[in-house]
Amino acid sequence: MGRWYSGVVHSHTTRSDGKYSPQELVKKAEDKGLDFIIITDHNVCLDEIPQSENTLVIPGVELTDQMGHTNIWGVHYPIDNFDLENYEGWEKAVQTAKQNGATVCINHPLCSNCGWHWPLEVEKADCVEVWNGPQHTDNMICTSWWHDELRKGKKIPAVGGSDFHREHVVTAFLDNPTTYVYADECTEDEILKSIRLGHVTISPNVGGQMIEINSGSSIIGDTVKIKDDTTVTIKVNRIQKNQILRVIDRDGVKFEYKATVSAPYIVSLPVNNPGFIVAQVDKQLPPVYKSIFAKIENSFLNISRNEPLPDFIVSQTSAVYFE
Repeated sequence: MGRWYSGVVHSHTTRSDGKYSPQELVKKAEDKGLDFIIITDHNVCLDEIPQSENTLVIPGVELTDQMGHTNIWGVHYPIDNFDLENYEGWEKAVQTAKQNGATVCINHPLCSNCGWHWPLEVEKADCVEVWNGPQHTDNMICTSWWHDELRKGKKIPAVGGSDFHREHVVTAFLDNPTTYVYADECTEDEILKSIRLGHVTISPNVGGQMIEINSGSSIIGDTVKIKDDTTVTIKVNRIQKNQILRVIDRDGVKFEYKATVSAPYIVSLPVNNPGFIVAQVDKQLPPVYKSIFAKIENSFLNISRNEPLPDFIVSQTSAVYFE
């Protein structure tokens, strides 16, 4: 019988540009109560994987190029060469990594600072990082783009990566966000297999708000054959007052609920059309906070936009598919 395991899929140590040694990072993951962590230093593989009694440590590397960043998980030395001359070189590297048994993720493709500048063919990866680091507008734009990819009929799982480098005074970044993976057990093979299958939901932190989707015995990532009585059930472990649950399918927002009290919430909806269903909880930022946050994005992320800030995603799921 499986369950949800909490993890960080994107993190850095002193082996590249992180502040903490691999063992210090793993200790922080243990202290957070994370079930697993994947260490993904830039273009360098750890010589030795730190050991932990309570937190599974999965080897990884972030294939880093000025044209785009790619996480490669689950193989100690997945490729021999990190120098990419062109997109064809990236394709060859990804193909080699997969042949060696690795799982591949395209990272923060619509990031304003270090986005994806090659052809964005997500089907060549196993998943895409739609939420990178503490929530900001690039992530909402990326999520919207991912929805459009799903509308094209692509089945590409979404994950969230904290891209952790160091702690800051104002907030703890390691588990922000946390990728929850539904797996039979917390082993490297099972966790990565479940990510590839899309059994993923993204929370703002360990033990934080989490959304589940079920259709009969099927869960997030599964494909469901539509029958006359097919329904989908969306469950939020807790939704705060004034937060908005949005259920989204190929036609847009299928269902919306604005919480009047802080409490768990569950809703079942009929499914009549093929496509996909995802869910997210959004919050509307107060006007004063919008102004402050716009300045923060401009100062720290070099993001400057004339458009008003959108509702911010608090938690979100990968997709359930229907045919």
